Amino acid sequence: MNANLHHVIGIDLGTTYSAVAAYNPYTQVTELILNRADGNTPTTPSVISRDPLLHKAIVGRAAKNNLPNDPQNTILEIKREMGAEFSEETLGKFSARGIFNIGDPVKAYFEGQWLHPQEISAFTLMRMKAIAEEEIGEEIRDAVVTVPAYFTEKQRNATREAALLAGLYPRQLIPEPTAAAICYGVDQQAQEKRRYLVYDLGGGTFDVSIIEVEGQNIEVIATDGDMRLGGGDFDDAITEWAFAQITAAPYNVRVADPRRTKARIKLAAEKAKIILSANPETKLIPDSSSGESLPILTLTQEALLKLIDPYLTRSLNFVDRAINKAEAKKGVRREDIHAILLVGGSSKIPKVKTLLLDYFKKEESFVSADADPDAVVARGAAILARQFAPSPPPFDIRKPLDGGLASTAIEDRVTIRLITEHSLGVAVQDGRFVKVVDQGTNIPVSITDSNYTNAGPTDFIVVEIYQGEGEYYRDNTRIGTVKLGPMEPREQGFHRFAVTFALDQNGLLTVTVHHVNTDRKYVAEIKQNTAVGGVDALAAMRNKLLRMYVGVVASKPDEPPPPPVVAPVGAAAQPAPGAPQPAAGQTGSAAPQAAGAAGQAAPPGGAPAGTQPAPQPAAGTTPPQAGTPEGVLPKPVEVPAELKRLVRKAAKQLEKAHDPKLAAAYNALVAALNAKQTEEEIEDLADELEDVTNDARQRTP
Repeated sequence: MNANLHHVIGIDLGTTYSAVAAYNPYTQVTELILNRADGNTPTTPSVISRDPLLHKAIVGRAAKNNLPNDPQNTILEIKREMGAEFSEETLGKFSARGIFNIGDPVKAYFEGQWLHPQEISAFTLMRMKAIAEEEIGEEIRDAVVTVPAYFTEKQRNATREAALLAGLYPRQLIPEPTAAAICYGVDQQAQEKRRYLVYDLGGGTFDVSIIEVEGQNIEVIATDGDMRLGGGDFDDAITEWAFAQITAAPYNVRVADPRRTKARIKLAAEKAKIILSANPETKLIPDSSSGESLPILTLTQEALLKLIDPYLTRSLNFVDRAINKAEAKKGVRREDIHAILLVGGSSKIPKVKTLLLDYFKKEESFVSADADPDAVVARGAAILARQFAPSPPPFDIRKPLDGGLASTAIEDRVTIRLITEHSLGVAVQDGRFVKVVDQGTNIPVSITDSNYTNAGPTDFIVVEIYQGEGEYYRDNTRIGTVKLGPMEPREQGFHRFAVTFALDQNGLLTVTVHHVNTDRKYVAEIKQNTAVGGVDALAAMRNKLLRMYVGVVASKPDEPPPPPVVAPVGAAAQPAPGAPQPAAGQTGSAAPQAAGAAGQAAPPGGAPAGTQPAPQPAAGTTPPQAGTPEGVLPKPVEVPAELKRLVRKAAKQLEKAHDPKLAAAYNALVAALNAKQTEEEIEDLADELEDVTNDARQRTP
């Protein structure tokens, strides 16, 4: 036990392994806190499984060892899905086809329910918190948490939610390469200006950052990376190779459950990869705890390099891009880099160092080997964490404490200048994306653009907010909307708007729209479909996760997820009877991609056919009236004034020509009005109906 450690900790929340560190003011060094339960290990596997007897969530080595026995309830590499929406690939990965659709927020089935990635990551953060508390001997409520440099705003927000769900105030979210540079720069105590290229190859993500360090001043110049590139891909490549070997001659193993067999091989694959970093060959011995034996294979270092070479070569493309950005922003060229810092366990593979030395045409000393790649990120986060004073008890998830309470005892403060890793802006007519905050802008920052007007007479205008580098908004990620109105329907250009984007020190966004004509300001609540929700939803989920963490049985823990259900064409896929339902507010539909922007008409478009279920009339509502098109609910008795025009327009279009997409969107809004759902839910459905109605009118002669 070490009660002298600072009570604001640094956490490296990794894809495959996590670590926690704290600053010791007496020795003036940051100390990595060992996981005593896992055998005094410096890192903890970011793996979540369940105790088969107590039905509680377990984290770390025990969870990882449980993978071959219970792959259905063992979750790896969930960090890759933070803030993500389902794709065709991830629907299959999480056995979610027939329950969710492409475009829905990613969820994973665990202990009888579907959970967001941040809800699952909260278990890992709970374990990191507990490890620190066991060492310090007191409750910990505050942490600096690291994120990949190339995380989007949605992914950062998901990480923030994960920390709160774990019982930690995220005092700052800091990019992992920046944390590494802080650790290295402070340890070296170099006062002259140095520029480092941080090559961060972790278990599931890859970042490259160019960072300038001068004394205690850290400036991020440029970043790039890939959210789906890392050591987990190497393990998967080995696993697929081994699976192909044992199912072909001369072994010809018959596999009854490929998923379980691959899970057993993957544990051995990671061990073999680590051994081959220092040895020419090794034996790949699949787990045999289930009693079924599999052939032992020989894997050579040469064969491994052939399997992973495409991934390593791909990483150099991002190195190129980061250097080009650094030169464009600050004139920093390849020859201006003083050294390379290797971060992440996968960077220990000798081929990584060889590739980088060849790329830069430098001697071996150019790649720093002074710091442990597994430790520098957590230690760097802890150096920054020492600048915050611990928050007073008790922890209250309803009162998030972001930043603030700076420790007055710190003299040699680290000053960090971070940047936006992605551009932010709004969608405008003709499908274009107009940037308000450019990629690479230093944060915190507030930028206002006043060049927006209405496209024509309308009662309401929806400003669609996107993040990305594409010329057209459909190539970027929608992260929120702001609805303006009601307003006087006037001719094009009459209404004028000023849009302000503000980013805090964590890269989290707020948007304000000023309607100049009325001097009214609209502060956007960035509505992200991948978020858990507001403080009430977070509080309820935290209580549920705590019960799961300490061992209270969740609903039907022994029941496997239901088999996928194939939905008929033109209808939404529905879960099987008794299947877990999406969380409140989730319809299981793909979010519409077309919407108006800052006073301009967006191109027509809407949700794909068959993505919106057709609701049935609520109990007590009138049956379909004469003249109502088939499959369409009757008009609701009570319609808010601001929606009457929309409902009337959609109803007339349905009378003119039946359209499945329009009928589904219209029925969803009618059902919500009849059920008196929340204003926010009704607004979202109205926005979707507006898009689909405009699209239908464009298609109808």
